[in-house]
Formats: sequence, structure tokens, C-alpha cells
Amino acid sequence: MRVVAGSGVARDFRQAEIDRHIEMVSRFVERAKDHGPALRAVTLILRSASSGPARALIYKKDELIAAGIRAKAILAKLEPEAELRELFASLTELAPREKAPELIRWARNPRLLDAHEQATYGNTMCWSGDAMRRDADKRNALALFDEAAADGVRLGRLAFAALWSVSSPVPERLLLGVTTPKPSGAYQASPDAPVTMLRPSLQGWPLVRH
Repeated sequence: MRVVAGSGVARDFRQAEIDRHIEMVSRFVERAKDHGPALRAVTLILRSASSGPARALIYKKDELIAAGIRAKAILAKLEPEAELRELFASLTELAPREKAPELIRWARNPRLLDAHEQATYGNTMCWSGDAMRRDADKRNALALFDEAAADGVRLGRLAFAALWSVSSPVPERLLLGVTTPKPSGAYQASPDAPVTMLRPSLQGWPLVRH
């Protein structure tokens, strides 16, 4: 079943989108209870931790834990930091033995922002949204939810793996909300420092544009 959410009043659409993501996660949890660990996986490519799928994951965290579901996320923006830390805390509770770089990464290279937001749930459920570079207040409000899309999920997982491989670890101070003093004269790379551009062979992965 595919549901298309169209344009409308921005605030009303925002809440409706989050509610739809919560509903989708609930359906996934029910299905996942009868499947093995390989089908209890979630991947998220999101503009920020305030995106609908992230908010739904946080809201349904306890049910996801009870069902043995794990998740990984790639974010284009690290703000707002409070929501970033909230998302990371939820990802950690879903997979307490995993280290931060294996749970969340930062698509800091500007060339990665052409990728569209997307989420995969198990092997048949997925969602696709707007390009990550678009301002949250200027998006086209088009979102595709599909609950029977094995091919879509397969392409989504390939896109996630490609983007994951060229994304960066998120600075620990942002995930934990702590400040690490620097020795006098020490150099520390700024989050805004230039980064290595993509290798040509990694461009053009699937499901990055509608």
C-alpha cells in the first residue's frame, strides 16, 4: 500500500507526517515480531534528528527495543543538538553494544545533500521524502510511504550503504553534550573544515533523487 502525503499548511503537515511515521513504525514492529534478526533492521537517511522518522523512532523506542529491532542513521545536519542527542540515546538503547560510529554518521560533504531523505523498515517497508539540502520551511511536502516494496527497500539499503561509506563520525561532544578541554596550542579540526570530495566511483547511487 502506498500513501502520498501532499502539500498543506506547513505546521499541520509536519504533525501529520510525524503521526504517519509513528503509525508506520507501529506496523513494522508488529510484523517484525514474527521474523528473524535479519528483518529487524531500520536504516535512516535524514536531514536532521528533527525529521519525522527520527521523531517516530524516539517515540516508539520502547516497542522497538522489545521487538529486538536495531537502527542506524545518517544525518545531513547536526542541529538541533538536543534532538541529535535524543536520537543517539535511542539508537544506543536499541544496540547497547555498538559504538557511536556504527550507529550514526554525518553526511558532511555538501555533495551528499542531493540525496533524498529515506527510511527502510525490514525488507518490505520504506519511505522517501525531499532532498536533504532543501530548507525545512521550503520543502515540497511530498512523502511516499510504501508497505509492500521489496525492490524499494533493496535499493534503499544499497543507497544507505553507499552514503554510509562516505559519511563521517559525529563528534562525540555533540552526541553526549560534553565539552572536552583542549591543551594550550592544540589543534582540533572544526566541523566546518573542508572535507575530501567524493570519489567518482561512489557517485550516482540509487534512490538519491525522485
